Amino acid sequence: MAGDEVVKDLVKKRGSFKGRLTGFINFCTELSKKELTSSDARELQLRLSKLQSLYDQYDEVQLQIECLVLEPEPQYTARTEFDAQYYRALADAEEMLSTFNKANEPPAPAGSDKSTHTSNRNQLVKLPTIQLPKFNGVYESWLEFRDTFTSLVHSNDDIDAINKFHYLRACLEGSAAVVINSIEFSASNYSVAWKLLCERFDNKRLLIHNHVAALFNIENVKESSAHLKRLIDQLNKNIRALKSLGEAVEHWDTLLIYIVTQKLDLKTFREWEEYKGRLEEDDPITFKKFIKFIRNRADLIETLEMSRSGPASTCNKSNPKLKSMVGVQNTSNAQLSSKVCPKCKGNHTLTDCSSFLALSNEERLKLVPTFKICYNCLTAGHFANRCRKQGCKICKRRHNTLLHTTEYKSIANAHNENVHLPYNEPSTSKSHTIVWKLY
Repeated sequence: MAGDEVVKDLVKKRGSFKGRLTGFINFCTELSKKELTSSDARELQLRLSKLQSLYDQYDEVQLQIECLVLEPEPQYTARTEFDAQYYRALADAEEMLSTFNKANEPPAPAGSDKSTHTSNRNQLVKLPTIQLPKFNGVYESWLEFRDTFTSLVHSNDDIDAINKFHYLRACLEGSAAVVINSIEFSASNYSVAWKLLCERFDNKRLLIHNHVAALFNIENVKESSAHLKRLIDQLNKNIRALKSLGEAVEHWDTLLIYIVTQKLDLKTFREWEEYKGRLEEDDPITFKKFIKFIRNRADLIETLEMSRSGPASTCNKSNPKLKSMVGVQNTSNAQLSSKVCPKCKGNHTLTDCSSFLALSNEERLKLVPTFKICYNCLTAGHFANRCRKQGCKICKRRHNTLLHTTEYKSIANAHNENVHLPYNEPSTSKSHTIVWKLY
């Protein structure tokens, strides 16, 4: 029940986001009926900047709803409808701003460069802020940090020295921050701090050593699309860094292939050997071909992983290859399904279902065979003759106390479960209803 309340609260939040989007669409509709003024254009730009942040909030709430509900298909439809409205409103607003800017663009002075004049177009459209990189003293990340910080801050003449120093301190963490901690915070000391940081980490031989070590220390790869794609990213990052440092990595093909193949899982390694065997004898085995093989392998496994979780997962039963490449989590799936009520489809067991408990014992006994569950513990995955739970608290037989009545019938022939409930229990009293809960 707690989960249902959470979903209801999330749906309310989602409704608020939809209402704000509808308000923006109505505003744009009213603006399209008249000629825009500079004030209207500025208001539209401000609303547009708010709309772009609205989508991130909606996406977070919608994702939570999709993960919590038992049937997410209607939620996927709701997301598609919202996306269509959002992007249409975004396109219409930007089109209106673009039209307004062109109509109000002053004529270029005689003899002036047209490219310089047109560079101010779309000035009302605000680009997203670029986040400054973080650097914690790891050599593998130095080149990326140095180039990005130099482009955004260090070489930017519009930023004064004291602000550059502030940005530099904000970007450094761990051992990198210690390097400049002792330097007094002032405009004149920025160049000193930057030079000291470069002298500490811009060491070509140390950088080469660390990137080569990273190649040798790649972790063993499992037969997983995520692992293989992460392997490709690590290889590309270190090889590009070594190439920018002047190393002749284009001649390292054989060495790199040998290093990486020692980290592959047995199945992928065997597939690689078979791939090499299909090549012509004079066809060189390059690192580029190896990376292409790994990428295709990752795409194949990702497709199989997706089919396992989708409707096509039933084909795994007749295809042993899929079972060998993608493990099937039968136990976890059974545990998950046991928490879904077979009567009302709620997120609880049958013994917690209020509508089931409201029935009489005779009505429950007639209803349970349609669920194909154990008559003893009322969960799926096994039958009563294999159930380890304690039996009926009244007659001690292999059925649930919630199903106990004074008259029983055999259900084995109807359901092929080889489980018989007790029959003809002597009693002079009429059938009665027991509504208590088992723990």
